[in-house]
Amino acid sequence: MKKALTVGACGILMAAAALCHGQQQAPLAGDFAVRKIYSSHMVLQRDRPIKIAGTAEVGKAVVVKLAGHSARAMADVNGEWTAVLPAMPAGGPHVVSISGANEKQVTFDDVLIGEVWLCSGQSNMSMPVFSGRQFWSAMNGEDEARHAHYPQIRLHNTSQKRGMAPEGPRKEIAGPEWVVCMPDSVALFSAAGYFFGRQLFKELGVPIGLIDSSWGGTPIESWISEEGFRSANLEKDLERIRQGKLTAEEIQALEAASAAKAKEAFAGWEKRFFTQYQQQIDAARGWAQADLSADGWVAADLPGERFPRDMDGVIWYRKAISIPADWAGKDLSLSLGAIDDCDETYFNGELVGKTGTDTAEYWSVKRNYTVPAAMVKAGQAVVAVRVIDYYGDGGFTGQTDDLSIGPKDSEQRQSLAGQWHSRTEFVADLAVIGKRPDPAGAGLSTLSSRKPGHPTTLYNAMIAPWTIYPIRGAIWYQGESNAGAYERYMTLHPLLIQDWRRLWQDPDLAFIFVQLAAYERHKPTERLADDFWVGREPSDDSWAKLREVQTATLKIPRTGMAVIIDAGDHSDIHPANKQVVGYRLAKEAMRICYGFKGVSAGPLYKDMAIEGNRIRIHFDNADSGLVSKGGEPTSFAIAGADGVFVWANAKIEGTTIVVWSDKVPEPKTVRYAWASYPGNANLCNRENFPASPFRTDMPDYLIK
Repeated sequence: MKKALTVGACGILMAAAALCHGQQQAPLAGDFAVRKIYSSHMVLQRDRPIKIAGTAEVGKAVVVKLAGHSARAMADVNGEWTAVLPAMPAGGPHVVSISGANEKQVTFDDVLIGEVWLCSGQSNMSMPVFSGRQFWSAMNGEDEARHAHYPQIRLHNTSQKRGMAPEGPRKEIAGPEWVVCMPDSVALFSAAGYFFGRQLFKELGVPIGLIDSSWGGTPIESWISEEGFRSANLEKDLERIRQGKLTAEEIQALEAASAAKAKEAFAGWEKRFFTQYQQQIDAARGWAQADLSADGWVAADLPGERFPRDMDGVIWYRKAISIPADWAGKDLSLSLGAIDDCDETYFNGELVGKTGTDTAEYWSVKRNYTVPAAMVKAGQAVVAVRVIDYYGDGGFTGQTDDLSIGPKDSEQRQSLAGQWHSRTEFVADLAVIGKRPDPAGAGLSTLSSRKPGHPTTLYNAMIAPWTIYPIRGAIWYQGESNAGAYERYMTLHPLLIQDWRRLWQDPDLAFIFVQLAAYERHKPTERLADDFWVGREPSDDSWAKLREVQTATLKIPRTGMAVIIDAGDHSDIHPANKQVVGYRLAKEAMRICYGFKGVSAGPLYKDMAIEGNRIRIHFDNADSGLVSKGGEPTSFAIAGADGVFVWANAKIEGTTIVVWSDKVPEPKTVRYAWASYPGNANLCNRENFPASPFRTDMPDYLIK
């Protein structure tokens, strides 16, 4: 047996040597490409073998060099090559060069070696640091972005892309390259991801690379591979995937028909939007003129002011400016930032630009128009903007610096931010003209197999291309879309973790997730009273159970959880305090990956003991003691054998909580913060991490 093993080992060594010899002998490729996940300014994972991959002619080779290391890689039968260089410590900047025949070379400069993390999930991971949109920015987002000068942090904002069968997992991503973390680049980057990376950088002092691959409103099924579903024998999901395996021609024909139908429906609705108010439109025809009287116009501060709440329709904005003598006869660049939704822009009564629904993502496109030189004369001029809002928030949504005017051939700029005057042309009544259909090109396909919520579709396009790229771990903020199926999530959440670890070929890949925040309903423009929850009886809802499932997932090694039950917003599913999210994720990362020995999370329910008419609760992460903010511990409920819960008294005793109620003389079980929005959950450890909601009567489907 020993001899057989020795022969087998020799065979493996000989095969490896032959492969190496083949690569060394293979001619260099005259035509090759490098995958788009690589670019200048990227961060490569430290202390792990470095992989650079691409395509070339079959049997041809490339040479990859980095910091004195060199690797030769030959394209396989699929035309794919992967060069593996030795692991390196944190540092840089370095240059990566990939060379072929005929002196062809691809070079990436300003490359750092450090810690790389994937940031994924749904809208609360997608939510940016600062977008300028109401309810869609982190707390103090504009100021946070303005001060985000971290040249050692690098960002990759992976473009949202669906990747349904039959193509399957993609090799390439769509979208931009790696960028240095600066105010402009961080503004639209994941807020949770950025604050996580910033805290890691402060703790570790090494370069940080952050990859944002997230999509709002998506369920966990979108992010799991087909192989993952197959490994778990989830036949219903596999059947959905099979149904989605249309040919490219079938998909193209069905989507073309769907797009045409959507375009026709929207065009009809848009026509009604205006014809219904033709009288008001006619009355406003002269509102762009420079000599118009200010009667009937009111002051408006731009870009901060938005359309009135829940208003769709048309509002005009006017601003008088002074044109310097040296600008006369020159083309001017007129910048207005993004406008939600559409606009017509005038200079001294003449139309100089407009953006309508035929422009992709028109509601978020920055407006940059040219004022022809023939129209530019010294003295006073008037800029007038007719803003049309079809849906949701309306108005100027850019930043202060976005609003300016100046000669196109000069750096001179005159700010247009500040006081304007506005006047409403008309307010649309959707009860009369009908609900707006999805605009052609803006809505998702009506084919369920092409929506981002379809199983595997986002894994295929937004995760699979990255699996060749070594990372330290992933942070995950998702669950809202699966809260109604919490028991199934107990299968899918661990499956996602196992799937990604298999795909990255890294069983130690760290996976840190955010527990769902406190939340009641998503109506940020019609907020509940902050004390709406006072007087409620103990409840039992799906969000509490989804949090329980998330907590149970911590049984999987090298996982962590950021509890943010104290940072939610009862009226907005997107809580703005992403700073605390990033901080708590980073503290868990420090524990799992970087040797931090302190407490990095809040108290977790451990076990209970019935002591007469009371129940004593023991916790993990509570060795330093427990505290309750603002008085005695609250949000505890207790029940006897009948399962009827009543609000309970609670008292901290060292590292435990004693819970009781005179209404329940023989208690059996306790629940804490067991509601979608438990307004008074106040239990923490002395490290100021909040306790995770829990129930002692846990169901069997949880990981024990």
